[in-house]
Amino acid sequence: MKYLYMTYYFSDPLSLFTEDVRELKLQAQHFEAVRSLPSFKDHAAKLLDEGHYDTVEQLLENDEVLGDTVASYVRKSRSAIAGICNAVKTLWVLQSFLSNKTTATFSELYIKAISGKLSDSTTLRETLLSTKKMPSNVMLLMIQALSNIHPTFSDLLRNLRELVGSQVDKAAPLRSEYDVRHNTLRTTVVAQKVELSKQASALSKQDKEYSEIVNRVDGALREYFNNSLVNPKDLFLHEILIYDAKTPHRDAFTPKPRFAVERALSSPHDYLACDCCESVENGLSSSQPATAVLYQLYLESGSLINTADLWSAFQTIMTTDDAEDEDEKQARVLALFSSALAELMYLGMIKSSRKKADHLTKLLWKGL
Repeated sequence: MKYLYMTYYFSDPLSLFTEDVRELKLQAQHFEAVRSLPSFKDHAAKLLDEGHYDTVEQLLENDEVLGDTVASYVRKSRSAIAGICNAVKTLWVLQSFLSNKTTATFSELYIKAISGKLSDSTTLRETLLSTKKMPSNVMLLMIQALSNIHPTFSDLLRNLRELVGSQVDKAAPLRSEYDVRHNTLRTTVVAQKVELSKQASALSKQDKEYSEIVNRVDGALREYFNNSLVNPKDLFLHEILIYDAKTPHRDAFTPKPRFAVERALSSPHDYLACDCCESVENGLSSSQPATAVLYQLYLESGSLINTADLWSAFQTIMTTDDAEDEDEKQARVLALFSSALAELMYLGMIKSSRKKADHLTKLLWKGL
């Protein structure tokens, strides 16, 4: 989430319009960026179809008028998006009272809602159908939970409590006309063929009253979801409030181990930030890590690498003109060569050749 906020607010100039534009010193380029948005073009085309030519002219030529319009519509769009989030929370609460275990997670519901697919989804339709089949004890708990989110359900909660309180048989809950227990299968034989048909059982007075409350709850929920679950991309200036770019997150959080290893071996200064590596950025030097030097020689080799030639080139680069004893110097360079060679083998870049005993087989090519 921190990376998301950083990416949006530091890379998108339109993020400034999420604040009060009157307190900001915006440049002309910011307003031109707003005029280039697809939703702005659609809004302007709609105004032209309705005959509001002067309004479109003001939006195109007057930055102050555009700033006030953006501020007004950003507040409206933000309120609509908040309504979508509340609708997702409501649907998630409804699913928690259902008996089936195939409920969607909150994140799945949120993604569908933001993409504009939740209003016509199977999830919403099946949830509302299951809600109509709830017994009174579960319905009472559900409406009580919804009344904490939406005060409009308070009247329904009071009516249901009064009905449950006047119930004669308090051991069994009330069931609506949509409950499967009120539907029976009827078998008839017509022309030597057996036919099955559903027949609704007679409801008691209290079950009928409970069914009326269930219908009111269903109507209230459907009206609420129809009004709240709008498509965010139909909102004017939704580009300012909705950030759905995937490329920055994919580049930052998708691991690329091979690319990182190859880049570190090719440009060790980018990771070590030392002066010795920076001074020889375009060449090879004994000041560079031994593995990086051997990797550069490895890149210049063919599919079969002569170990003696590789050692000779490595020794030439890593040998320094200091007062160190020759035997000690050669032993030190040989140790570095052996260590670097072992690291390249560990990384899966080379292996011993079966064709020639004194050769190595090259396994990886940079960039392939």
